Amino acid sequence: MHTFKSKSIVILMLIKDALKFKSLIFKNTILKSVHLVPEIKLHLIDKSCQWCHQSSVPELDSDPFWSVFWHGGQALSRFVMDNPSIVRGRAVIDIGSGCGALGIASSLSGAKSVICNDIDPIANIAGEVNCGINKVSNVLFNDKNLINRKCRFIFDDRSVIFLGDMFYDEIIARDILTWCQAQSCMNHDIYVGDPGRFGFEVIRKFSSKIATYELADDECDEFHSASVFKLKFS
Repeated sequence: MHTFKSKSIVILMLIKDALKFKSLIFKNTILKSVHLVPEIKLHLIDKSCQWCHQSSVPELDSDPFWSVFWHGGQALSRFVMDNPSIVRGRAVIDIGSGCGALGIASSLSGAKSVICNDIDPIANIAGEVNCGINKVSNVLFNDKNLINRKCRFIFDDRSVIFLGDMFYDEIIARDILTWCQAQSCMNHDIYVGDPGRFGFEVIRKFSSKIATYELADDECDEFHSASVFKLKFS
């Protein structure tokens, strides 16, 4: 009986936290789409939002990276929407999923199942909110750190793995490279979206560019385009 009560309390606390963070998301973001992927609406921040002008967000335990539709994710999402056969009928996992846009794009393009993975639990709450807005229901969220682990929960042969904007430094890039090599041995297809971040050089020799998209002038001062790459290790 004590165990049952303890589990009930934990569940109630999780529900309460989720409601609190959903309220913060609605209050501090705006519902919008970006020019590359107008089909998808997301709760994001822009210059009209208070969070955009703060050096930190005291209401949250971590910076709200999920409130930005990052450039590599935009490129991957556009690529999926334009080439739905990449994901149609297949299991998809998006590593570092942030706002959940790529998972939504995959679902809308006919993916059999989608897992959005982000180690920030609030990102997953934001992703769930965005999935609801875009009326997709086959997207699940996972907050485990999966890098350097085998994705045992996607058993389908030739599942699709997406990595958008993950190569932001050399250390994480090398960890991802090792992990990707293991996933490639399991016959999964791996696609990367990147606008030209420094860490991408670690994996460049294993990548083949298959698409490039121009970014809107008002979305980025550092990068003007983002590309989609397919990884191959043999």
